[in-house]
Amino acid sequence: MKRSRSVALVSVVVGIFLLGCGGGSQPAFNATPTVTGLFPSVITAGSDGFFMSVTGTGFMSDSKGVTFVNWNGSPRSTTLNSTTGQLSVQIFAADIATENNIIVTVTNPGPGGGTSAAGQTFTVEPVRPGLTLTSLDPANANAGGDAFALTVNGTGFTAGDIINWNGTELITTITPPNQASAQITKDLIATAGTASVNVSLADPTVATLSTTFTITGPNPPSPTVSSLSPSSTAHGGGDFEMRISGSGFVPDSFALWNGGFRATSFISSSQLVVYIQAADILNAGNATVAVTNPAPGGGTSSNQMFKID
Repeated sequence: MKRSRSVALVSVVVGIFLLGCGGGSQPAFNATPTVTGLFPSVITAGSDGFFMSVTGTGFMSDSKGVTFVNWNGSPRSTTLNSTTGQLSVQIFAADIATENNIIVTVTNPGPGGGTSAAGQTFTVEPVRPGLTLTSLDPANANAGGDAFALTVNGTGFTAGDIINWNGTELITTITPPNQASAQITKDLIATAGTASVNVSLADPTVATLSTTFTITGPNPPSPTVSSLSPSSTAHGGGDFEMRISGSGFVPDSFALWNGGFRATSFISSSQLVVYIQAADILNAGNATVAVTNPAPGGGTSSNQMFKID
């Protein structure tokens, strides 16, 4: 009788264990992402900052976390385009000030997740003497406006050179040596933001400095921060993602940690996700967190306190 009860008890325990391993109760692990392409993948040293598109697999932006892009291991602000499945990454002028080869990887938060095993190389090319871009005409357009002809003024242009718009080659007319022109279609200026423009040879590694074309829209509001999640952590921990709730957030918003930039992912006008590194929480104390929006308009929110136990 004792043996039967033991067998029955073991059967119940095994059944509970197996039930706990079933699909309904099993932890949902995030995928380890991969990078398959960068767009553009080359620029001339000394160019303006720009937004780079990253293609790959396993990208995420939901309640379990977001995918961040690393520029030689340093996180950069990232937004997932739900339509194309691509990541848009903010690259600063300081990131491309000198010629270099940059390794671009992507990281997902745990559980699971991790950083892509292999990266893609972004090349910052040296400046080419005699090939310059001096101005754009026009230098800006209204978001949602009509198509128009863009004239690029510079030096050293020859037949076969190409105007590139955010890395896309446009059908180009060259009037050597100082002028190039191309048609800008409505879809290229559909939303407010910026576009990176340069003139290159058929080989895109030989190009002018890239300059910024502004696509204007309503001025961004002044942001507010209402809460942080988490709002505290133990000192000496690892990297983590923090959610900021508030209002007035825009795709170009970024978070300030003790007044310094931190990689930020735009989720909605009321939510951002920020990448906080282990070095930020090395010691116990308090950190200030704020959100800033670009000018014109924009501004910086008041601070929220983050506790490091």
